[in-house]
Amino acid sequence: MIRGIFKIFFLFGIVLVSGCTNNTASKKASTPDSSVDFTNLGNEQWRMGNYQNALNYFTKSYNKVKASGNEVEIATLLNNLGLVHWRLENNTEAMECYEESAILAQKNGMIRLLGLTHTNRALILKEQRNFKAAFDQNNEAIRLFKEIEEPHDLAIAYNNQGQIYRFSEAFDMALKYYLLSLEECEKINYTEGMATAYQNLSTIYAKQGNKNKALLAAHKCLNLSYKVNSKVRVSEGLRELSNNYDQFNVPDSALYYFKKHYHVEKEIMEANQSNLLSQYQANLGFEVKKLRIKNLQIEKEMANNRILLLIFSIISILLISGFFIYRYLSNIKFRKKQLELRLQNSLQLIQVKEEELKTYIVDLAHKNKVINKLQEPSKKNTPNTDYDVHELLEEKIFTNDGWDKFKTRFRAIYPDFFSRINDSAIPVTEAEIRLLVLMRLQLNSTDMASILGISPQSVRACKMRLKKKLKPNGYKNVEQYLHYIIS
Repeated sequence: MIRGIFKIFFLFGIVLVSGCTNNTASKKASTPDSSVDFTNLGNEQWRMGNYQNALNYFTKSYNKVKASGNEVEIATLLNNLGLVHWRLENNTEAMECYEESAILAQKNGMIRLLGLTHTNRALILKEQRNFKAAFDQNNEAIRLFKEIEEPHDLAIAYNNQGQIYRFSEAFDMALKYYLLSLEECEKINYTEGMATAYQNLSTIYAKQGNKNKALLAAHKCLNLSYKVNSKVRVSEGLRELSNNYDQFNVPDSALYYFKKHYHVEKEIMEANQSNLLSQYQANLGFEVKKLRIKNLQIEKEMANNRILLLIFSIISILLISGFFIYRYLSNIKFRKKQLELRLQNSLQLIQVKEEELKTYIVDLAHKNKVINKLQEPSKKNTPNTDYDVHELLEEKIFTNDGWDKFKTRFRAIYPDFFSRINDSAIPVTEAEIRLLVLMRLQLNSTDMASILGISPQSVRACKMRLKKKLKPNGYKNVEQYLHYIIS
């Protein structure tokens, strides 16, 4: 009943104001934001690394453009949305966006955009280790960029081709395409592209054991990165040099460049925080400006309608009274929703706990299965070992509980491993044992970092500490100590 009285007062006020201000309400109609504005905001958020905000703006722009039916703009925005989804690790959505963009690009003769969609799809397929499909997509991109003579995009496609070969461990072919990418970058003096090419060349030379070429390429990458004044590129160049010196057993230089890389990364983080603060300040200033303009408009309208001031005051009192009544009712409704939400969250929490319990039971059953298998001597070295190792590599070691589970499964496959470590009488820490376990599984630093939930730099630092600890015991490196444990 109170809400009905409020609505009557509110409607009465609207009728009086609209009848006495000569249709001033019609002058307040605002023009909706254009798709270009949302696209620009999305690009700005993309550059700052705020991918979720970029996704929101690109989605708004896409909805407006889709309503207009402009297929050229739709194709471009779909490619942008695909890139944002890719950055947010939503590869399924990203692939769908790229495929829709490619259809529209081909239909409207947008050859360059079509090539970009092929390159972007190749990136995802490479990450999924689907190398054949990745080559198919990237080869098509190379063909299109050659056809329209786009050296910039062709350089990127060549670099991507090298990455695919590198991920598939075809290092000679990777080297070939990195050199082709460098050649295209030099044609147009694309400095940042040259820095990227030299960094990839350095990685390949290092994997091939060519110390001089690896270090020379890494230094060229760093010099070009300083030239383009890109802290991100400089950070990558310093990290590449640190990795190379570490690989070629020059620990002092490796540590020197790693420290410089750390300082640059710290500067980038501080700069991002500063940019974010500046953005918030700019948005606040914009809102204040809008508020001031709105206040000036209100003051102007009040000056032009002094005769109606008394009526307006009465209506305002009625509206304010109604507002407080409405607010009171809204608070009651809001509290009700809060209680419902808490109940829903409690039910969801119960469901999650039930799922965790089911997972624990399944895992416990698997452990019992492994124990039973170990109790059968004839099955100790069956061909299922490879499958067990594959299952083991799917584990994550983020917590002590996760490590205990992982160690139990590892001991089931390699029962003598931990006892050999104890027999060596070397005080190895739990973290270093984890490193030795993952090295026994022949993982690289990146995969170790993924399983342990740490950075590749932390993995290398742990390895260097263990190496220093092993030297007084007659071991030249960690690999020699691991060989002793295995043999």
